[in-house]
Amino acid sequence: MIELQIDPQKLQKTLDYIDSYWEKIILMPRRHKVRKQVVDSVRMLIGKNTKTEHDILEVPYAAIVPNNSKYRYIFYWDTYFIFRGLIQTRNEWVIPSMIENFVYLFKRHHIIPNFSHPESLGRSQPPFFTSMIFDAYSVLERDKKITHKIKRIFHGKKRWLRSHIEVAKEEYQDVWQSPVSFLPTDYNHLVPEYQLNRYGNRDIGYPQPSEQESGWDMTSRFYNRCNDFLAVDLNSFLYKYESDFARASKILNNQKDEEFWHNVAESRKNNMQIFWNEEKGFFYDYDYVHKEQSEFESLAGFVPMWAGIASVQQAARMVEKIPQFESNYGLYITSAQSLPPIFDLSIFPKPFQHTMESIVQPKQWDYPNI
Repeated sequence: MIELQIDPQKLQKTLDYIDSYWEKIILMPRRHKVRKQVVDSVRMLIGKNTKTEHDILEVPYAAIVPNNSKYRYIFYWDTYFIFRGLIQTRNEWVIPSMIENFVYLFKRHHIIPNFSHPESLGRSQPPFFTSMIFDAYSVLERDKKITHKIKRIFHGKKRWLRSHIEVAKEEYQDVWQSPVSFLPTDYNHLVPEYQLNRYGNRDIGYPQPSEQESGWDMTSRFYNRCNDFLAVDLNSFLYKYESDFARASKILNNQKDEEFWHNVAESRKNNMQIFWNEEKGFFYDYDYVHKEQSEFESLAGFVPMWAGIASVQQAARMVEKIPQFESNYGLYITSAQSLPPIFDLSIFPKPFQHTMESIVQPKQWDYPNI
């Protein structure tokens, strides 16, 4: 590993730039007249001083978006990682506000969509809602000035936690525990035979939107068959949900509920051992259609450690994998060894060559990207 020499003055300029950028991506609600009613909503305009608007799903509270130009939408799992940078800064007040926007989106559309656009109402994104609720709860506990910004909907910390965890439970049940079926109301996530989940969407049988829901769009990780796999990261996130439901129940002094969700989480944890490969010492996705474990190694295999699923013995084996993901600038998303080898495309008729090339070439979430 090369040790990087960083000029402290240049580093400060970078930090100052980041700090100044928050105000560009925190979008404030404005008053608008809609059918003779005055409502507050965030209008996600493109750039400054322009009336050109995205075709977006509006939200009523202050919102944060990934950047000030191309991606002026609310994204689901992106928001969790934005929270990582916001916590304990002067802008952390927007965290509880964003939770209210997710509640609004779920109650209105019965899903927290991939991003705030009508085209994504049939799919979600990796679920981090309970983690974000607890981020907001910590902000409300720490900063007494926050509550006046959401005073219309804030009536005490525990009452706030109870009501928002109940919404998360609805999302968990209605969206993520929706079984694989041909009903137009189902999101096709739960595979009952395994009591484990896959990425899915309402267009059952189409792998591309499932891969978009995974957030790994696009990747070689699922061999272009995302909807065929029980995903190790998704199930880790849902284990975290179940653990967070138990955690909330403990805070709210509901011992019966706490015990129930603890047992649900433990059941998933046991079922997830289908992902563990003892010989290789790592977690892999599982192809439930062909009933075989994937051989593809990616950073998703480390998520059970983050979620608290991996045992101490498993974690000790897993860290041995880290060197193959290391670069001088961060971690490679996937292992170079997992990508398909270069082969002679001329063995295929010419019309097939272009298709095969698009399938096997490295994608956005593949090595050497970090």
